[in-house]
Amino acid sequence: MVSGVGSRQHHGFSLLELAFVLTAIGVLSLLAHFTFSGADDVRQHQQAKAEAEVVREALRYYVLANKRLPCPDFDEDGYEDRDPSGGCSLYDEMGFAPYYAIGLPPKEENRTYYGVYRAASPDDITVLEERTGDGEGEPDFKDLGDAINALSKIPATVSGNAHIYIAGVNADGSSNCDASVAAYPAFVLIIPNINRDNENGLLDGVNSNTAKCIASPIQPLTWNYDDIVVVESPNALIGWLTKHIN
Repeated sequence: MVSGVGSRQHHGFSLLELAFVLTAIGVLSLLAHFTFSGADDVRQHQQAKAEAEVVREALRYYVLANKRLPCPDFDEDGYEDRDPSGGCSLYDEMGFAPYYAIGLPPKEENRTYYGVYRAASPDDITVLEERTGDGEGEPDFKDLGDAINALSKIPATVSGNAHIYIAGVNADGSSNCDASVAAYPAFVLIIPNINRDNENGLLDGVNSNTAKCIASPIQPLTWNYDDIVVVESPNALIGWLTKHIN
C-alpha cells in the first residue's frame, strides 16, 4: 500500500516555473519572427536579382536590334531621354532603366537604376555611328560591328572618376572604390530593396544616383546593405552579341 504521506503529487506550476515557461515561449516567438524576416529578405533579394537579369537580357537584345545601347531614363517616365541630335539628353551615365524602350513594363516602385559607359564621339555606344569605314548604302554601314567596335574601346582599367565604374572589394567582401581591381562596365543595373543605411534614398552603401562608383556585385547581403548589382562587362556583351549575330 502506498502511503499518501510518502508521495506528494504536484498539481500545476509554481510561479517560478510559469515565469520560465513564458520566457521560453517569448524567446521562441522572437526566433521565429527573425527566421521568417530573414526568409522574406532572401526571397525579396532573389526576386530583385531575377528582375535585374530580365532587364539585362532585354538590354542585350536591344543592342542586337538597334546597334547601340539606350540612353538612361532621367525623368522616370519609362522612356530613354534622347535629344533631336541623337545623343542622350544629358551627358550623364546614370539614370533609370528605360523600360518602354527595351520592351518591358515599367515598375512603379524600386525602379531599376541603369548606368551606361559613354565616351566622346565617335565611340559613344549609346549613339548609332559608322566606325569601321563603311559607306552609306553598303551592307555593313552602321551595323553591329560598329557597336562592337565602340564596346572594344572601353578601357580595361579604371583611370579617374570621369565614368561610372565598379568598385573592387575588401577582404570582407565590402566594396572599395579605391581598389586597383575596379573596372568599367558596358552597363550596370542596380535594384534597391530596403533603405538599410538611411542614406542615398533607397540605395545602400557606395551606391548613389549621382556617384560614379558602383558597389561590387559580390558584396554580401548585410543588415545595412541589400542592393542588387548586375554588371555587364564590355567583353561579356561583345561575346553575347557575337554569339547571336545571324
